[in-house]
Amino acid sequence: MNRPKSICLVAGEPSGDLHGSLLVAELKRRHPEWSIWGVGSDRMAAAGCELWQDARGWAVMGFAEVFRSLLKFRKRLHDLRREIRKRRPDCVILIDFPGFNLKLAQRAHRDQIPVVYYIVPQLWAWGQGRIKIFQKCIDRTIVVFPFEQEFFKHYGVDADWIGHPFIDLVHPSASRDVLRQKLGVDSTQRLVALMPGVRVQDLNAHLPLFTEALKLVAESVPGVCGSIGVHRSLSETTTPLSAGPVSLSMTPDVYDLMAAADVVLTKTGTTTVECAILGTPMVTAYRTGSVNYTIAKSLVKVPYVAMPNLIAKRRVVPELVQAAASPDALAREVIALLTDDSLRQRQLQGLAEVREKLGPPGAVQRGADVIEQWLSGRK
Repeated sequence: MNRPKSICLVAGEPSGDLHGSLLVAELKRRHPEWSIWGVGSDRMAAAGCELWQDARGWAVMGFAEVFRSLLKFRKRLHDLRREIRKRRPDCVILIDFPGFNLKLAQRAHRDQIPVVYYIVPQLWAWGQGRIKIFQKCIDRTIVVFPFEQEFFKHYGVDADWIGHPFIDLVHPSASRDVLRQKLGVDSTQRLVALMPGVRVQDLNAHLPLFTEALKLVAESVPGVCGSIGVHRSLSETTTPLSAGPVSLSMTPDVYDLMAAADVVLTKTGTTTVECAILGTPMVTAYRTGSVNYTIAKSLVKVPYVAMPNLIAKRRVVPELVQAAASPDALAREVIALLTDDSLRQRQLQGLAEVREKLGPPGAVQRGADVIEQWLSGRK
């Protein structure tokens, strides 16, 4: 009889914890006897992962912030490598979090522990020099966007495209009319959802900007109201800023908010994919510190920042970055989507095309298939 598998799974950010929890739940459903342990947070633990270390507080943004945390991450890397050497798992599964996980992949490879990368970092945008790590140290690469498979193939790396797990996950809890009623929005009002991001740095950078833009929108479009979507971990500590005369609420039920909204004003990132799946028009923006922006600008090699534009390979949604992301500019884009039906319909059509490119339902199951079959072939 084969012994139960041991899998070390490493996710250092909230988004990784979400993806990891879905994968853990599926693998545990198929193989409840498997030992799945590693680094994650509440969701992974609830799905059946033994947390060797809780990742809350691991996520940092920006080059300066990463530099200040180097000593902490070196110790974490050293300690986790020692634990992996001790337990000798059948494989290590890495989820995004490239600054840490790519270094861990190199060390696991040297220790002759097989490595799977599930939800790969954005090498196609800024880290193409790191492709050699995938070529030499990663035994199996699993991707969720079709253009990622094309990118890795260009560099001689076979990647399994499984589609995006959010196709199964991103759904509102009720009809749009019911959701709007729940949010206190009547039929004469236009709801603008503000999605500033899930990290404290994101909130500080984008929430004041978005609320100022919302004030300007309300001056031009009658009946505008707004609501802020905030991650549950931050909802109790976040105080909504004043939006002048605009009615402004706050909710952690972000999928319901996005589905109910007429327009979403969002930081570039995961939320843009969620909006595309829900079919809600959006305006995207991104701001960071001047040092971080200068460094990132020298590294980023893609024509777009917003994920729907990258997936469609054309400009589907407005994206305003750094100085271009002014309250006036954001307000103009939101107003256009609220008042120009033809513009709105063009974006909705583009978002439908993006959703189609994300693949059919069942991505997590396909990912588990890849891992299961690969592990069985390593006997």
